[in-house]
Amino acid sequence: MCSNQLMAHEDIGQTFLLKLYEKSVSDSVQAFDRYEIGSDIGLLDKVQTDNLVDELLDRGYVIKAKEKSKIYLSNKGRKRVEI
Repeated sequence: MCSNQLMAHEDIGQTFLLKLYEKSVSDSVQAFDRYEIGSDIGLLDKVQTDNLVDELLDRGYVIKAKEKSKIYLSNKGRKRVEI
């Protein structure tokens, strides 16, 4: 990835985390559907969403819930967004 693509990718990840954060503070539900959030921020399909969520999982920003497509924000992810 070139520098501009990497920056855009980081921005999408941050946007995803921010949307998850907004949902988690405004709703008592802790786990949210990854595909709903992906759609909300303009990701084109489930593959894009899965790839992004996998990266966020690897970085420790989100955690998988018991339901297959559900995730929730980790403490590390929350700190990343609150900075």
